[in-house]
Amino acid sequence: MFNNDILPQELSDYIAAFSSNEPEYLTYVREKTEKEMHQPHMISGAFQGRFLSMISKLLKPKNILEIGTYTGYATLCLAEGLPENGKITTLDRDERVAEFYKPIFKDSNFSDKINAILVDAIEFLKNYNGEKWDLVFLDANKRKYIEYVELLLPQMESGGLILADNVLWKNKVLNNIDSKDKITKSLHEFNTFVKEDKRIEVVMLPIRDGLTMIRKI
Repeated sequence: MFNNDILPQELSDYIAAFSSNEPEYLTYVREKTEKEMHQPHMISGAFQGRFLSMISKLLKPKNILEIGTYTGYATLCLAEGLPENGKITTLDRDERVAEFYKPIFKDSNFSDKINAILVDAIEFLKNYNGEKWDLVFLDANKRKYIEYVELLLPQMESGGLILADNVLWKNKVLNNIDSKDKITKSLHEFNTFVKEDKRIEVVMLPIRDGLTMIRKI
């Protein structure tokens, strides 16, 4: 079972039941997260994880960027689609979660393809001059989503894909937004920004807390 603030629970359960099963190694990561972390709901979870894996397998990206590692669940899902010479760079600033995911990455089948860096994502992107990103997963500071995308687009070729998580923010974007609610306000502004930006095309999906697919034209 997975929680979904968009769809009725019964329908969410049906969708999950008739999607591919979560691999055992990811079940271990998810259950370990639920037992040991204070905010386990931040994990992508089984259903969204299978979606991330499918997108990665379809794209076969050589260079993936993840902004917001948390416990590494989504990192591993994305890594499933990497070709032999592919790599994923995952960024986070929290040293506590690094102690959690380091042994998991080391013991995984993708240990030589994962580059986990403790760094501020904005600073990393401002100083980045490496290979173009083929696939990016945004799941970090929601107030900086617009800034992330502005920095990312010049670092991507036409056809590059960005996946932005939590764009519905527990459906709060549907209501009159309190001026003090900075995160919901920022996410609504981000949703408006990507909708109107002529450099990209977007599709918002009702997956868990909302997931927007952004393709560079």
